[in-house]
Amino acid sequence: MRLAFDLDNTLIRCSHDFPLEKPQRRFWAKLLRPESLRHGIKELTDYCRQRGWEVWVYTTSYRSAWRIRRIFWLHGIRLDGVVNQPRHDREARARCTKHPPSFGIDLLIDDSEGVRLEGERHGFRVLVVKPEDERWAAKLRAVLDSF
Repeated sequence: MRLAFDLDNTLIRCSHDFPLEKPQRRFWAKLLRPESLRHGIKELTDYCRQRGWEVWVYTTSYRSAWRIRRIFWLHGIRLDGVVNQPRHDREARARCTKHPPSFGIDLLIDDSEGVRLEGERHGFRVLVVKPEDERWAAKLRAVLDSF
């Protein structure tokens, strides 16, 4: 299975304040000063890896794929793929905000109800995670257990 996580307000703080992971590569994190990831993502990605699932990022941001990979690397997380806005614009086969099937993504985890509605309209699965939900990782893991 291939899962993709949205970034802004799902894993990276924007307009919502949620607990953050401590980077595993602290020296490099202090030097590079990256954006921090939401608490629970490391454990969740480890759980996915144990099952042989791929972990991707699918974002509408213009951050470079290299920058996104570096943020996750500093937290000890290896990404299998990154879809940012420029890649989406080049490769997506449908006209919508995000189109996971264009990239072989089975499940998108996002904070946007609008993306969920697009999923219904275009036939792809979206799990909405609210930025204010402190139990987001446990709830997501319970859903993933059913796959």
